[in-house]
Amino acid sequence: WLGSIRAIVGARLAAEELRGGAAASCPVWSFDASMNTVIGHQPPVTRCYIIASASLMLLCSLDVLSPFSLYLNWQLIIYEMQLWRLLTCFLFFGTFGLPFFWNTYVLVLYCSSLEDVAFHSKSADFLWMLLCGAGMLLFLTYFFGNTYFISGAMIDLMTYVWGRRNSTARMTVLFFTVRAPYLPWVLAWISLLMGGNIQDHLMGIAVGHFYYFFEDVYPLLPTSKGLRIFRTPTILKIICNQRD
Repeated sequence: WLGSIRAIVGARLAAEELRGGAAASCPVWSFDASMNTVIGHQPPVTRCYIIASASLMLLCSLDVLSPFSLYLNWQLIIYEMQLWRLLTCFLFFGTFGLPFFWNTYVLVLYCSSLEDVAFHSKSADFLWMLLCGAGMLLFLTYFFGNTYFISGAMIDLMTYVWGRRNSTARMTVLFFTVRAPYLPWVLAWISLLMGGNIQDHLMGIAVGHFYYFFEDVYPLLPTSKGLRIFRTPTILKIICNQRD
């Protein structure tokens, strides 16, 4: 990390401005340019997701935070108002290690593609999909599950929607080729080999299918009359500066 920071700072060039024949220069530091250097160019919502998860990974790896203060615990949320757990359970992929880097790889490769292509210039719609998906996952976890972190399920949700919206695509995963609709199942299997919980992946795939059906399939049926239950609120579009 220190090497990356030095590279970022060292890469900033002084801005030269000529006025009246006199040359003046001053160093300019851009946060966006710096993040592009570290994680590459990513769409806004995916970028925030990666930065937040990387920050939690770093803080927990350095023992600044404990994972016990981040996991989903309904008793602590309801009776002690530790509401941040409703968010951190989606952001924590583990401390410094293979699971974190694998999930970050999936975020960068597939989830950023989903936002950048299927939701191009529609970051509010993409964010609303994540919020609705998070709400459904929390509902399932409260009544049917005992999961502590739902970040893997959120990854499955996004890869499922990506696979459905790129149904003809083929990609190579660990030296074998799969069609895009089967991608979340393959990624779930790989995560399972790394110690993941199969229940989390099944919940993520189920929620992804629910969103895909009622957003992409049901509105096209004659009986739907164009109804979209996942229509993005106008206030969120204004906040994200999205224009239809």
